[in-house]
Order: sequence, then structure tokens, then C-alpha cells
Amino acid sequence: MKNIKSFLAVCAIFTLVLAGCSKDEPGTNDGPASSETAILQLGPILNSPETRAAIRQQEGQDIPDCSDEAPGFAQLSIIYGPDDTVKENIIIPILEDDQGLFTAYSEELELPIPAGETTVSVTLTQFVVWTNDGGSPGEVIWVAPIEGSEYADFVDQPVGENFTFDLRAGSKNYINVDVICYDDRDVNLYGYQFFTITPIPLIKFCIFGNYCTPEGRHFVASYSVNVWESNDGQKGDPIYTGLQNVVEGEGGDAYSDPLCFFLPDRLDVDDNEEEYYVEITLLSDTPGYNGPDIVFAEGPITVTEIKLFFGEDGTLDYYHFQYGCDDGVPPPFGQPETKRYKACIKYLDDSDEVAGFAYLSLEGSVLQAVTSVFGLKVGEMHPQHIHENASCGDYGPVAVSLDYNEGGFPVAQLFNNVSFLNYAETIPGFFLQDLEDRTVVIHGKDVNGEYVATEPVACGEFEEY
Repeated sequence: MKNIKSFLAVCAIFTLVLAGCSKDEPGTNDGPASSETAILQLGPILNSPETRAAIRQQEGQDIPDCSDEAPGFAQLSIIYGPDDTVKENIIIPILEDDQGLFTAYSEELELPIPAGETTVSVTLTQFVVWTNDGGSPGEVIWVAPIEGSEYADFVDQPVGENFTFDLRAGSKNYINVDVICYDDRDVNLYGYQFFTITPIPLIKFCIFGNYCTPEGRHFVASYSVNVWESNDGQKGDPIYTGLQNVVEGEGGDAYSDPLCFFLPDRLDVDDNEEEYYVEITLLSDTPGYNGPDIVFAEGPITVTEIKLFFGEDGTLDYYHFQYGCDDGVPPPFGQPETKRYKACIKYLDDSDEVAGFAYLSLEGSVLQAVTSVFGLKVGEMHPQHIHENASCGDYGPVAVSLDYNEGGFPVAQLFNNVSFLNYAETIPGFFLQDLEDRTVVIHGKDVNGEYVATEPVACGEFEEY
């Protein structure tokens, strides 16, 4: 794993998903279709200035003025199928060709056809259009009014329980949606009084990987990623399914960019509490690899841990796995058969601005240990140990030293003007039990103007994850 540089709270606006158009066959939108599914794509249709003027005269009230900004993303909610399955706040880019606007293909809108049927019923309940602000949603500019709202008469077909249509199996179905311009002072008049039209803060996370043959030759990896919401290390609702990197070329000449995606970074949830469960699968078409698809890395990651991959200058590092190589699968993820433990490291004295993480991965009697700590004395060696007890209030005697096999403890370095200690080591012949009832203690700080290597400075309590 590359050196992680520093904390930086970086937010992106959640990519909104949707596209469609009033045409028979848009040319820029390829996606899978089968006899068991139907693909929904939507096309926002904004009424003309002349129509808006006529509405003003006929209705005797003002229709909101329009922004000059171009549409970039759509956000929608639907109900579909015999069980009235609900999908809310689906976010999709809006594309455009010579026939108009349309939403991009999305797996979220590839809907299953009920057994024995050739169509599936869909109801569009919400539809909002955003601008494109540097590749992320910016501001709301158009909205489809909801049935029964003050502005519902401004369109031929408002969204809601009567905006229902059937999608045919094995085909792409393009549905037009009437939208009007948006004024944030009048959100209730569109019928969205129970729906807050606000950007969703996001954070970007990237993954890159290599595969090593038993002989040690490196190849770029072909891999897929699944992501779920997570609570206490358990999988929740899926967010992404089957994300894949793109490998160009063959054999040793193959190459790939990191696979990047966005995850919510909610302002009302503590970064240490907001977590996601990631599963990485090595694919059989990996250059140099002659095996089946295999899930080799999984586990939860918090927003705080994701922010460790951001540099002080806004640069973004990526999570780097090397399947079959010496570096293997770095934390916070691990191989499915391993036991994994994590400790959130925090200062013992609030005058010391020290924080970080420690990770332990145990397979049999081989321990992989990693610590990443900020705020320590630069240029000094910092002893660190696993201690006997479970609480930082009384961590007890040393159980195992987290030093290098060749001797010595890690030294804090300066990265982008931030003190950072990065340690990773494989410890064979490890037999300490009950790691979830242990602590990690980092030592070394100035005392009365003099550096004391044995002085405890930070501690973390391990828990299995």
C-alpha cells in the first residue's frame, strides 16, 4: 500500500443518474438487455419560452424563470413490479445527441421482468435535473412537478401514482418527462415538501491492483468491486454491484487506470461511524492468471479511513492490492479466511495532536501488522506495542512489540508538511490470543523540552471487524 499522506475532508456531490429522450434509438447509450430484464431511460422535456408565456397568461400566475445552465444529471425515484418495489434517489448523468436529452444507461434502471410476463409496470414518482459542476452535480435547475401540487398544471403529465407505464422485456424503453424550471424559494409548490432537494456530499475512493505469478512476475489485475452500506462491519443495502476496471493490452504490456467511485459522506454522521463494506474479486481474464474468479479481499472501511488517501494538497492516492505478491492485501481489507482487527489510535494527552489506525490480520500463526499515525515527533523512532489489556485507561504490560524483523521501530516522517508514521510488517510465529481484548500503544514525545522515546503518547483499543 502506498504511503497515506494526511487527513483532508474532501466532499464531492453524488453523481446523479438518469437519461432518456423522445426518440426511437439514441446512439450513445449502450447497455445490456435480455429477455429477463427491461431497461428504462428517461428524457427531460422543458417547455419552450413561448409555452411558459402562454401558461403565465392562462393561469394568471408566474411560472419560475429558467437558468441558463445546461443539465448534467438527473435524480429520480420509481416504484416497479408486482410487489411495488421502491427505488429512491437514483442518480444518473444526462447525455445529449442530435435528438435531444436522455439519461445514461444504469444498472439501477435495468429492471427484472416478472416470471411468465413480457412487461414490467413502472411508476415514476420523482424527477429532478441538476447542472454539471466539474463532473459532479451542481444546482437544481429543472423539476418534474408531482401530481396535486400547485405547479402540476404546468405540465401535461406530472409525476406520481398516475405516471405509470409498462416496459417491454429485452428492450430499451425511452420515456419522456415534462419538467419546468426550478426556484428554490418555491419547493413546496412542486410537491416536494417531503423531499429535500439538496446535493448529497460524497467522497471519492480509488482501487488499483496487481497480480503476481508464483514465480513473482507482476501483471496488472482485472478485478470487480461490490460495495454495500455497512454497520458494525456487516453488509447492508448494496450501493455498487459489479464495478470493473478496464484492462487495455495483453500480457506484460497490459495496463489499467485505477477504478474510482463515489461514496456518501453525510454531514450528519460521524466519519468514524459512517462505513461501507467492500468486496474485491480477481477476474479470470487477469493477464498471467490461470484460475477462476476469486473473492480475495473484503471488509468495512470508514469515511475517516477513506480520507487518509487524500493528500494535503487535494491529491488522491489509491488503495493498492497485489494479489499473490509479497505485499498482498493491505488493510483495511483482508482475505476472507483471515481474522482482522482494527484500533482507532488517539492521543492520551489532549495537548498532543496524535491520531491514526492500527490493523492486524491473522492467518494461522502469521500476523500482518500495519500502523498509520499522524502528529508524532518527526525524525524520531517511536516504539509501539500490543499491550495485554483491552482498555486504554489501563493498557497493562507489553505483550508483543510492533517492530521490524531486522530490528528497530518506525520513524515518523514529514509528508506534505504533516508528520506521518507508516509501518507494515509480517510477524511469523504469532500465538497471542484474544486480540480483540488488546490495545496498541505508541510511544515517544517531548517531555520538558527533551524527547523521551519510552513516554506513551497514543493508544487504541482493538476490535474484530
